[in-house]
Amino acid sequence: QPAVQSPKTGRPKRKGAFFMNEISIITPIAAVIFFGWFFTSRGIIPQETFRHNNKILYWLSIPALLLRLTARADLTAPGNIHLVLAVHAAYIIMPLLAWAAGRIAGEEKNRLAISALVSIRSNQVFMGIPAISIALGPAGLESLSLYFAVSLVGYHMISITSSQMVLSGGITLRSLAKTAKKLAVNPMVLACFLGIGFSAAGIHVFPRALDVTLKVLGDIGTGMALLAVGAGLDFRSAPAVLRKTWRDSFIKLIVQPALVWACLLLWPVGNLMVQVVVFVCAMPVAVNSLVVAQGMGMDDQYASELIAVTTLFSAITLPVWIRVLGI
Repeated sequence: QPAVQSPKTGRPKRKGAFFMNEISIITPIAAVIFFGWFFTSRGIIPQETFRHNNKILYWLSIPALLLRLTARADLTAPGNIHLVLAVHAAYIIMPLLAWAAGRIAGEEKNRLAISALVSIRSNQVFMGIPAISIALGPAGLESLSLYFAVSLVGYHMISITSSQMVLSGGITLRSLAKTAKKLAVNPMVLACFLGIGFSAAGIHVFPRALDVTLKVLGDIGTGMALLAVGAGLDFRSAPAVLRKTWRDSFIKLIVQPALVWACLLLWPVGNLMVQVVVFVCAMPVAVNSLVVAQGMGMDDQYASELIAVTTLFSAITLPVWIRVLGI
């Protein structure tokens, strides 16, 4: 095909190649998720295998990755306060928007609590880390680790607290203490705090033996996390539940990343950080939202349906965000 000038770089670009970048990024993610679904749905690999493997990811692989990357993050960078303000402003606004939309639609309390919960709970770890690794490489992962360092506690606290407020009509010291207790034993939160401590002390690079150990453990997670996402999904029910989940799916996949982007324009940070944060916020609903919903006595069936539907339709929305963000 004849070459044309790229509007951004001025370099020759082949016609019909404008979406090849998006396809090259999303295809490996979708393919590995599909393999996880295919092998479990056919009974070749039992779902229990992935449930056990998830414990390895939860307790070892992902904490090792977060510790190593967070320690390397430059927490003294000038734009960090802007990142904190932008991210937490969006975290506070989103549950209110989701709750208001559900109230207008006449949803009952248990489902409204789910709407508030999942409005900010993106699949930042099991899908976000592999996606950023594929799309933006080591530099993207370093920015992602900084984002985790400043946001992970707020991510959990605000999502759980807002859903608790909707469910009970208020918030109590007991519910706050219960949430704080769960965060105190969350290995990913602990890894981030430990990494922040090393970074603040000026220890950005570990001794070679420890660094390689953490890297090997962290490398386990990329493919295994995506396989686990696919293994836990039942796409057969997605078409039937789309009609009752479309509003929260739209809020999660479109409204949340758009609002985060708007907040990052209000409190500016570097372009790479904008791409990383908006892209991980555009991920589907986090799989562990189902565990939270069950533990808090909310509509866990609705949570499960939202996970399936948003994961399915993220195959359409993520390439759009890749194009819009210029990744």
